[in-house]
Amino acid sequence: MKEGKIKAIYIAHKAAASVESLKTAKLIPGVGIEGDRYALQTGTYSAKFMNEPGKDLTMVSADGVEEAIARTGMEPFSMGDLRRNIVIRGLSAKALNDMVGHEVSIGKSRLFVHRRTVPCKYREAQCKRPGLMNNLWGVCGVNCEILQGGEIRVGDAVFMMPNTHQPDRVDIGTKPPAFFIRPIDRSAEDVKEMSIPPFIAMIMCFMDQEGFQRVQEAYSSVGQNFWSPNAYRAGLIVKNVKMPFLVAASIAALSVVISIALQVRG
Repeated sequence: MKEGKIKAIYIAHKAAASVESLKTAKLIPGVGIEGDRYALQTGTYSAKFMNEPGKDLTMVSADGVEEAIARTGMEPFSMGDLRRNIVIRGLSAKALNDMVGHEVSIGKSRLFVHRRTVPCKYREAQCKRPGLMNNLWGVCGVNCEILQGGEIRVGDAVFMMPNTHQPDRVDIGTKPPAFFIRPIDRSAEDVKEMSIPPFIAMIMCFMDQEGFQRVQEAYSSVGQNFWSPNAYRAGLIVKNVKMPFLVAASIAALSVVISIALQVRG
C-alpha cells in the first residue's frame, strides 16, 4: 500500500480571495475544511445548482503537477496558485486519480473520492499560464467528500484504504461527459454540450441568484466569462424580476388564505 504525505494545506475564505497556508486544519464531515470557502458556501462553484458532495475538499499531487510542468515546458508556479486544499508529496497524479470511487485515509480522518478535478479557464487565467488547461489535464487532483472529520496536519499520511471500492457511490453532480474531456480533444458536439442555454441559466439564477452572480464575478476578476452573453442576460432578467414576483405571489397567496378564513368565519 503506497502512501503519500501532506506537503501543504490551503484554504481561501471566499471566491477569488487569496489562499492561506495552514499547518493544521479541521475537517468537518459533509461540509468541508473549517474556514474554507466551500465550507462557508462562498466559493466560486458553491452555487446550489452546482451542488455535489465532492466539494468538501480537493487534493492534488505535487509530484504529478511538477512532472507535467517539466514535460510541457510550462513556466513553474506556486502550488498554492492551483487553489487545491491538500497538496500531497509521494503519490503520483495517476495514483491519486485511481482513488476515484475509493475511501482514503488522511491523518485520522477519512474521505471518499468522487471525481477527478479538472483545470478550468478561470484557473488558467489567474495563474497567467496560457495552455495550462491542456498541459495539466489529468494531474489537477481529485474532489472529495469528508466522511470522518478531525484535525489534519502537514506531514500526515495519505493512502487509499483497501477493499473500499464503491463505484455506485460516485456522484459528479450535473456535469456532462464533455466536462472530463481535455479542451484540445473536444469535438464541436462536445463544446456544444458544455454550453449552458439561456433558459437553463434562467432556472439556475432562480435557484440561486447569489451563486449565479458569484461565479461570473470570479471569472470576470481575471478577464473571463463563465456564462455566455445570452445566458448571462437571461439570468439577469430573472435576477431583476425574482423578488417582485415572489412578493406578488406571496401577497396573492396571503389574500387567498384571508379570503378562505373570512368565509369560514362567516
